[in-house]
Amino acid sequence: MNWQQLEELDFDNIGQWPKSAKIVAIALVCVLLAAVVGYLFIKDSLAQLDRTQAEEVRLRMAFEDMARQAAGLGEYQEQLAELQILLENQLRKLPNNLEIAGLLDDISFIATNNGLQLERINWEAEKPNQFSTELPMRIIVSGEYHQLGHFVADVAALPRIVIIDSFSLSRTGDDQLNMSMLAKTYKYSRPVAP
Repeated sequence: MNWQQLEELDFDNIGQWPKSAKIVAIALVCVLLAAVVGYLFIKDSLAQLDRTQAEEVRLRMAFEDMARQAAGLGEYQEQLAELQILLENQLRKLPNNLEIAGLLDDISFIATNNGLQLERINWEAEKPNQFSTELPMRIIVSGEYHQLGHFVADVAALPRIVIIDSFSLSRTGDDQLNMSMLAKTYKYSRPVAP
């Protein structure tokens, strides 16, 4: 069958076509029909395949992330143990209930040891927080500039945590200064389990 014979084929009279043309036409219709039916049947499966492949990529990335974390688990546990030790060391620097009263004595001793006159030292209202309770104390001392500097340095060097939050200086006489400060310490409050 040649090109001219193909052009002469009449689609209104398919029954008169030569046998080879009928076979080719039937094969084309079958292939086209198979493609349409196949696409309709596997369209949902193709969409499911795309979703499954995307899920596989997501799960693979999650697995690789977890594998990296698992590989570093020993290192994380060592870091956690170190942090636990650091936390315990810092908590030991906070005064317990018995040491809080002694803290006032330590500060008053430091003041007299540095040649300062202790005008006032007393506790202010406690301020509870989530993990600790803030214990502010008002301290008023008077003396020379260098004596006040040594006093502040000695308070900062106490074995218990004492933070000098705010202070003010005023002149009271020749070479004499009056320093009013708010010093804070904290006591650990264990969080209440839910």
